[in-house]
Amino acid sequence: MKTGIHLHRFLLAGGALALAACAAAPQPPSDAMQAAEIAITDADNDHAADAAPLEMRTAHEKLTAARADVAKGDEPSMAQARQLADEARVDAQLASSRSRLAKAEAVNQELQKNSNTLRQETQRGSGS
Repeated sequence: MKTGIHLHRFLLAGGALALAACAAAPQPPSDAMQAAEIAITDADNDHAADAAPLEMRTAHEKLTAARADVAKGDEPSMAQARQLADEARVDAQLASSRSRLAKAEAVNQELQKNSNTLRQETQRGSGS
């Protein structure tokens, strides 16, 4: 009979440990936070704020809010932090894309201008 009581206590203790493990502190969304930080750094290095200041401002604000949610440490805040970090990453990537587009458009305009100048010079040379 004592063996049965010990087994019962052992099972209860094991169950309590299992419940404690499930109730452990939620893990911060480190992967999402790191991805957002990298995207923002890349966008900052590309001077994306010149072409997309709103997107860059919101990316920085969302990452700051995500960090604040992580500091709270509860499950709903961690979920919110992941969402905000993902949004910050996307905002920064959008800003980078807009920056690259603006740079490409500037190069295209310069090429068009040079092409038109060359065409005019060629026409002038053949017209003389």
